[in-house]
Amino acid sequence: MKKRIVDLVSYLPHFLAEYKETNAALTAENPEFQITWDAAKRVLYNEFIETADEYGISRFEKLLKIFPTKDDTLESRRSRVRIRWFAFLPYTWRVFIEKLITLCGENNFTATKKFDYYQIDLEVNLELFGQVEELERIIETIIPCNMIVTANNKILCPASGFALIAGGAFATEFYIITDEGTSNYISSETSYHGGGVVYTESITIIDNFS
Repeated sequence: MKKRIVDLVSYLPHFLAEYKETNAALTAENPEFQITWDAAKRVLYNEFIETADEYGISRFEKLLKIFPTKDDTLESRRSRVRIRWFAFLPYTWRVFIEKLITLCGENNFTATKKFDYYQIDLEVNLELFGQVEELERIIETIIPCNMIVTANNKILCPASGFALIAGGAFATEFYIITDEGTSNYISSETSYHGGGVVYTESITIIDNFS
């Protein structure tokens, strides 16, 4: 709601607005008239569901015997009041679709009727708190008991931008070959010689994927 700023001096003719005494007197009265105007505007806005504030919605809820929860927001309460307020007979397919439009919006649901199989398939996009419960109440109130209703609620989360994914694999090998039997020795006695090869392999794998 756009707030209106009260300026009583602006209503005076130009020749009177020039007098400081009159100007000061009306300027001092501006706050009182501002309070009066805001109160009158609040009464007007609370006559309609779409513009009612917390107090106005609570009055509608009292008339409809609706008891909001602590998790309800003003918009979820407004949506519930709107559904209950426009309840009317007879309960036909057209009325059912109109109620879905009121709850979900014009293009935020798909209703597929399969009357030959006594079945109705619904796909809705409900995000506000309490809307799913209100949909259940509509189905229980309007749809006959011999009909099967399958309802699927999808909350869309559109996103834009880039998603970068990277990965890496590292393999490292160390080979150490030593020959410690290459020394020459002069011996006048019987001697025994031996040789050896030492093989070492070290493999390190690091996985940084999360």
